Amino acid sequence: MSQRSKWILVGTMTAVLMAILGILVFNFSWLRIERGGFSKEEAALRYPYQQLTKREQALYRTLCAGIENYEETIRLPDLYSGAEYDRVFLLVTMQEPQFFYLDSVYETGEQINTVKMRYDIPQSEIAGMRAHMDAVADRILADANGASSEFQRLRKIHDGIAACCEYSDGDYQDEAYGCLVDGQAKCEGYAKAFLYVCRRAGINAMNVPGKIGRDENHVWNVAEMDGKYYNVDVTWDDDAQYRGHPAHICFAQPDSQFADHRADLNVFTPPACTDDTHTYYSMFHLVVEQASALPGMVEGWRDDPELIELQFADKAVYDEAADLIANKPDVQNAVKTISGAVSYRAIADEARNAIVILPS
Repeated sequence: MSQRSKWILVGTMTAVLMAILGILVFNFSWLRIERGGFSKEEAALRYPYQQLTKREQALYRTLCAGIENYEETIRLPDLYSGAEYDRVFLLVTMQEPQFFYLDSVYETGEQINTVKMRYDIPQSEIAGMRAHMDAVADRILADANGASSEFQRLRKIHDGIAACCEYSDGDYQDEAYGCLVDGQAKCEGYAKAFLYVCRRAGINAMNVPGKIGRDENHVWNVAEMDGKYYNVDVTWDDDAQYRGHPAHICFAQPDSQFADHRADLNVFTPPACTDDTHTYYSMFHLVVEQASALPGMVEGWRDDPELIELQFADKAVYDEAADLIANKPDVQNAVKTISGAVSYRAIADEARNAIVILPS
């Protein structure tokens, strides 16, 4: 090879190496230090995070670290497409309820390696607001941690969330803060509050955004109990028609009983909820196999007499029991026996073959 050819080869190789180096520098992926992190225990409490790729997890952790530090500009650990960034950012806003101060308006683009964050609340106020949230959460947990089983523990968290909030408009209606501190929230606020308390309790739970009815936006929870997953919708169980006494129609239910809740699978795919042995009705033997047994089961009620709730074995039993409640004195006499009330209102949930009786 001539001297001239050698110089041409060296020049070509140098140009190629410089081009590769330029691409690396542009992407910053080799220069950027991955920020933030979860311990093994913290990661185990974040099912949606565990479903992400390593690259997406790095983005998730970096966003969490930056938002926690109230950074207005966050350098990402790699170059991400707009679709990648949008998915992970929205997942962070839904699954990290401690970031109640983050603005819902966010920056995006076709290719992103640095983002600007927007915040709704001055940084100086956040610590005090979190302290208020923690105080309420810890009061709920003080009761829940004395429970005799995982079922009772989760139930007390469910009931505690319902007790401190009502479904209404508020300044922080879509945040855990609105539910726990202001006592005013919509479905997203209820779900985030439930997640916030569960995570403090070391329970693996998640928010599930999706649709109900005629494509109405809704958020509920899935929680792990004794190694299995269950649907929980505190919002629906805290309906105003129950007069301040939480029902358990949507507590620890399998997917088969949640067909009227449709998860948004574009965000993440929640785990399958297949077990039906830990529902409120199963655990307290409140499933009515024959309608004729209904008056006796009402008389044997041992929970809050202001709200009696029963589930029926199938649609046929449910229909027969509904007729019995509406047209026969047997149930009225049973209600009077345990509550002293001479009348009652019955609220039906046909989707789950359940009926709530409210003495009055």
